[in-house]
Amino acid sequence: MNTLRFDALIALAGDEGPFDYFMAPALHHASHVVAADGGVAVVLKRGFVPQMVVGDGDSMSLEDRNQLKESTFLLSFPSDKDFTDGELATAAAVLLSFEGDPLLYGGDGGHKLYQAFNAYCDLSGKSYLFLNYTGARHDHQLANVALARLLAKRGAEVYLTDGTTMARIVMGPQSLDNVFLPHIFDQARQDMPATRFLFSAIALDDEVTDLSLFGLLWTLEKVKLPYGRSLALSNRAEGLYPDQVRAKILRGTVMFFTFPENL
Repeated sequence: MNTLRFDALIALAGDEGPFDYFMAPALHHASHVVAADGGVAVVLKRGFVPQMVVGDGDSMSLEDRNQLKESTFLLSFPSDKDFTDGELATAAAVLLSFEGDPLLYGGDGGHKLYQAFNAYCDLSGKSYLFLNYTGARHDHQLANVALARLLAKRGAEVYLTDGTTMARIVMGPQSLDNVFLPHIFDQARQDMPATRFLFSAIALDDEVTDLSLFGLLWTLEKVKLPYGRSLALSNRAEGLYPDQVRAKILRGTVMFFTFPENL
């Protein structure tokens, strides 16, 4: 069975879902763990220590700071800057995934770091996961999704989770034998073996054409999914988990979701 590994995991300071089916297992499969300021908490809570913390330090508690190892790198930036902490943490994570050194690009409010990140226009073969990308700050939530979409646009496999919902952003043309690999649901199988997980897809632009979804109760075949339509929400697999769902997309960007139906 294939096991999804992440070249880098980016922990953000958003909200956690009510259950953790996805975050703790993902941390075991990440080559690099980067926290954006207050995102340190979600990593420490699960017994891991981030390799690097990026940001202005305004949302990281003293208790969390004291739990960091001497080997944890702190890449500090001022509060007043042109980038969010999450944006700079993502830039650092991408550099680390290519064995680059983000510490070489400190200072100047993050412009050097972001410029170095922009040099990586082709992320094919790389995989990234964002933790806690949602929250009460809806502007940050939308910015985080747009940032994740940017990585997908550059060819990366991109996932996002708050622990309870797992999302994946895919840009066409692509053909996927498994949108979500079966092992992703291992924790859910253990914790709540009778809980059904639903499957949704939503367009992130108005270019989604020839979208096909197989292995679900309601099959879609070569449909246009307009931006703003809810046609592909709340679908069901034959079993409890949509781990055999196949997808094809000719053009456009789609965000796939799986989550327990009792939310």
